[in-house]
Amino acid sequence: MIKTTELVIEGRPKVHILRSLRELWQYRGTVMAFAERNIRVNYKQAALGIAWVVVQPLANVLLYVFVFQHIMGFGGHNYGAFVLGTQVPWQYMSSVTSGCSNAAIGNSGLMRKVYFPREVPGVSTIFSAGVNFVIVFLLFIALGPVMGAHLSWTLILVPFLIIPVAVLGAGAGLGLGAFNIYYRDFSYLLGFVTQLWFWVTPIIYPLSKVPEHLRTLYIAVNPAVGLFDSFSRVLTLGQLPDMPLLAFSIGQTLVVATIGFAIFKRLEPLFADVA
Repeated sequence: MIKTTELVIEGRPKVHILRSLRELWQYRGTVMAFAERNIRVNYKQAALGIAWVVVQPLANVLLYVFVFQHIMGFGGHNYGAFVLGTQVPWQYMSSVTSGCSNAAIGNSGLMRKVYFPREVPGVSTIFSAGVNFVIVFLLFIALGPVMGAHLSWTLILVPFLIIPVAVLGAGAGLGLGAFNIYYRDFSYLLGFVTQLWFWVTPIIYPLSKVPEHLRTLYIAVNPAVGLFDSFSRVLTLGQLPDMPLLAFSIGQTLVVATIGFAIFKRLEPLFADVA
């Protein structure tokens, strides 16, 4: 009797999210090393250095206040504080999304020489961009009350609110970044998606300005809505977040992050050869 052995060849390795997260935790020191390098590189050759972190949100606030409040008559007495407050999470989330989407390509040479989880350079932007976040947040603390913000004890919620913002930005960035390695056209798509995301998120207008008959759909398709509305309430109004809306957005964020991370790990095996 001849014994036969069945050989099964998998075209693609299975994605194990929890196993990948455990491995990422084991490389946390490498993540922080990349984050430190990002901070040094970002400001090493800039004449104004870290001052650019302050200049950009202030310039945006001045532009939006001039166009929307003074020309179009939009917003109330605290509109400047509202816009400055939304710049706090937006600058951070856009930096994380962009960093995660471009990190693998930017570190392709290193990936060919040394092994580490390929998401490490992208995830490191969560921490390197965190430095900018703290600076913009302190800027708001200094200027927000002058512009009409009502600061209160709710500021202690900011560290907790920024966590889902980081997760959302990283999840979206890793998912797009995986495709960007194989198809460089996605780098152009990222810019378009970021701009579109900006306009469909309550950043230069409050959620209350969205027509009621569109609000449910607006919230359903954009996981950032509840997060940014919470920041507006906590920073500008000194109020607690709308908890059902925040919980819904956090649930959406986890879905986006899981899908984005799964796509990244699914396409990861050939990164070093293609990037």
